[in-house]
Amino acid sequence: MPLVLLTAEESDIERIAEIHMAAFGPNILLQAQFPTPSAREELRRCIAEKALDDIRDPKTQVLIVRDDDNIIISFAKWNLPVQQDEDYTEPPWRWPDETNYKVLNAWTKKVDGAKECVIGNSPCYHLSFIGTDPQHQRRGAASLLVGWAVKRCKEENVPAYLESTGDALRLYESFGFTVERTIEMELEGMGPHGSSVVYEEMCFLFRP
Repeated sequence: MPLVLLTAEESDIERIAEIHMAAFGPNILLQAQFPTPSAREELRRCIAEKALDDIRDPKTQVLIVRDDDNIIISFAKWNLPVQQDEDYTEPPWRWPDETNYKVLNAWTKKVDGAKECVIGNSPCYHLSFIGTDPQHQRRGAASLLVGWAVKRCKEENVPAYLESTGDALRLYESFGFTVERTIEMELEGMGPHGSSVVYEEMCFLFRP
């Protein structure tokens, strides 16, 4: 039985949070934003709560991929196009008590600014999160999750936008995304022996 792409259900939120932390837990930006084990454990609960809100949100599409053992191995959250005259606000996050807001807010400002520069307020499909269980990588799950939106972009003649590390460069380029901008931020104490390190992500745009 091949991989199956499905719309996430409310009962899937704990597995989505589990995959999110397995996929992004080693990321140095996440570790800088949520610097303690207790913060990261609480973050897992926050992710599950936000996934529930997103599943219930009509302007958000949360997708999952199940394998032939019926196990969820991957997920994605796509923000759907919002017209300029629509009155819409995405459900907010609840962050852990030990969140490093200095890092979180600084990165959020950079991300929002980059998106504004690349696509402005034009309606688009926006990939907010995509993650695969590390034990199930390279099976094609991410391609299903990205292809879902690309198909709709072509049908509706609207673009798609996302930010990602360079690890997924080939995946997005294979679907026709192009790198439009890079975002960088110095993370103090996150390098070897407590040194600083520059974290970078790329802004990708798909034009139908």
